[in-house]
Amino acid sequence: MKQALIILSVSIMLMTACSSNNTPKTQYYLLNSPTLKNSVVVNNLNNPRVAITLLELPDYLKQPSLVLQLSDHQLHYSHFHMWADPLQSSIIESLTQDLNTKNNPHNYNVTLSSSAESEVIIKITGFHSTHQSQVILAGNYWLHDKNKRASEKIHHFNLAIALDTDGYPHAVAQMRNLITQLAHEINKSLTNVNSD
Repeated sequence: MKQALIILSVSIMLMTACSSNNTPKTQYYLLNSPTLKNSVVVNNLNNPRVAITLLELPDYLKQPSLVLQLSDHQLHYSHFHMWADPLQSSIIESLTQDLNTKNNPHNYNVTLSSSAESEVIIKITGFHSTHQSQVILAGNYWLHDKNKRASEKIHHFNLAIALDTDGYPHAVAQMRNLITQLAHEINKSLTNVNSD
């Protein structure tokens, strides 16, 4: 009887130990964190208004999981690392914030309004981490001038930053840096069009 009680106690302890196995907890990430130390520059309201429109994200990014490219043709969706906000709105808010932190002669807005004189239209084809220890942001954008002063020229971008630390937090921080790089390119393109 004593032996049966000991076996039963050990069995219960083993089952309890197995059932209390630490299951991973879901982690949520913000692309555009309110704690980022960007200095916001308030532009003159008389400056030309430019609307920013994110026309399209690829279907594989229209879900909350962070994506890792495992090979040239294989993607992995993380089940425990997710975007806290929809990626499309996070990208456009981050980009607009970066464009408006520059001391430039334009006011950038997310929504298209009748007062906007031009529009930057963006199509993203890739935005994720890769098996080559980098994050990428690829796609194209064009400038639409309501007054048709300039012809619409498509600008292609394929930006990448190396990952020198493991983990999704570092990858998300580098993805945010890619948005800043894209803002630099857009700002430069718009400045060049207006100087022609």
